[in-house]
Formats: sequence, C-alpha cells, structure tokens
Amino acid sequence: MSGNIYDTDINKIKKEVYDLINDLDNGNNVIGKYEYLKKTSKTLYEYIIKQYDNTKIFNKEMLINNLEMMLKGIDKIQKSKDIKKSQHEASVFVGEELASQFIPQLKK
Repeated sequence: MSGNIYDTDINKIKKEVYDLINDLDNGNNVIGKYEYLKKTSKTLYEYIIKQYDNTKIFNKEMLINNLEMMLKGIDKIQKSKDIKKSQHEASVFVGEELASQFIPQLKK
C-alpha cells in the first residue's frame, strides 16, 4: 500500500485485482497493465501472479477468498477512527487466516 493507507483507492485496487485475474484466466498478457495495483500494492500483485504461476497447488476459490479478506481489511481500516488499532487487528487476523491455510501444523 501507499505510505498512508487512507490514500489508497480500495475500489480501484479491487477493479484492477479482478481485471488482472480475468486476464490471467484468459491467458492475456498483463505486462504494462495494472500500474496502480503494482504501485500501491506490489505485494498483492505479486501474490496473484505467483498463485497463477504455481499451477500445482493453485486454488482459485482460496485465492479469491483471501483477496476479499485482505481488501475488506483495508476497507475496515480506512473507515476506522483508530488507525493503529485497526491496522494491528487486520494484520493479526489476515496473518492468522493465512497461517492456518499454509502451515500444516495449524490446519484443523
């Protein structure tokens, strides 16, 4: 994200995320596209690309669910009055969710 999460246009990010997924689903070239997403959310952009590159364990439904969780967290932070508490809570929640999915010992 940008240095200030309140400067991030969550709706623009959502649009670029789903346009990127659509392009990847259809085998379209994404080079030179999605500059806002790369500029504001490089890690998110790379996460999506990496998921499509790793076809052995790719699970699109899980990817979409994780993206929605992350984007809702950003939206919640932007609407909160206490940004430090909200960012920490969102970070902990996302971290716990991802850890439970990807660390075998934490899977239920």
